[in-house]
Amino acid sequence: VVSTQSTGEIIKQVDAFPKVDQSYVTTNSFGGLVTLLCWAGISLLLYSEIMDYLTPKMQYRYTVDKEAEKSLDINIDMTIAMKCSLIGADVLDIWGQDLGGTDSLKEELVPFELSENQKHFLKLQKEQKTGGLNGGAAALHDLMGDYGVHLVPRQDSGNEVPKDACRLYGKIPVSKVKGNFHILSGRSVKLPGMGHAHLQFGEVHRNFSHRIDGLTFGDRVGGMHYALDGEHRIAPISDYSFQYFIQIVPTLYLTDAVNVQTYQYTVQEQIRAVDHKAGSPGTAGILIKYEFSPIAAIVEKKQKNLSIFLARLLGIIGGIISTSGLINLVITEAFDWLCCLKKTESVKTEDVK
Repeated sequence: VVSTQSTGEIIKQVDAFPKVDQSYVTTNSFGGLVTLLCWAGISLLLYSEIMDYLTPKMQYRYTVDKEAEKSLDINIDMTIAMKCSLIGADVLDIWGQDLGGTDSLKEELVPFELSENQKHFLKLQKEQKTGGLNGGAAALHDLMGDYGVHLVPRQDSGNEVPKDACRLYGKIPVSKVKGNFHILSGRSVKLPGMGHAHLQFGEVHRNFSHRIDGLTFGDRVGGMHYALDGEHRIAPISDYSFQYFIQIVPTLYLTDAVNVQTYQYTVQEQIRAVDHKAGSPGTAGILIKYEFSPIAAIVEKKQKNLSIFLARLLGIIGGIISTSGLINLVITEAFDWLCCLKKTESVKTEDVK
């Protein structure tokens, strides 16, 4: 026997979801209100879920640094409020090895006083680091142009501004062990088998006010914020000590586009006057003590799984519809019960009369 039923009729017969005839369906204003609230809730949650899916999440993992024997460069760009002939810079590691300093860095005589555009640049840089500048990257780029990440050049002629400061900049290769980078008064002179000494002739007015235009460990990565970039310190008296204690964490950033190895760091400062008579011994100067963490951080940008995202969307829609239907049913039944109760009481009262 050949069936004469169409495909549509066959599919209709296996329908597991019974339908209510429209003639038995009633609508009311409360049901319409619940429906509007239901769709508003679905729209709001769908928008929130879609935006959450489109925004990749950063996941953090930690592991032992497997490149502890690798060397890297300290990238330095500092300006000290003294002439270059009056100061010396050196880097020493924990083993007492002299890793270089003034002979590895370039020196330039510059004005310590900033021009207006340089002050504006440092202000924007600081606000961006603290998260208080909306559109900060674009504003900085407008000022920086092709000059990179360091202090922008003066826009004024600078002819009338005295060149009373020394800019030290360049790279010094170091091993990943504890060490210190210091700037003291007097030229640094290497001593055979004895490290180095700072030689100073005559009385010199020391002023270790300084500005750190850039300090990174390893190659600088565009878009990264480094703790000491743009920091400006003023020494109120001649003999003043500035100490920075830096903890460096090897950090690997993993994204779909690129993998970047960088070295992020945190800083603690100690600033004090050096006065041996007042019981505050020490050496006036700038001392940067650094230490590498044996633990490396891995920061990975993760996109949510598409199947999980779709399942959440369906769950939101189904959950709100089911819940709103239940709420509508409960409130409607309660309203009908109250109305019925009032009618019953009214009928009893009329019977009594």
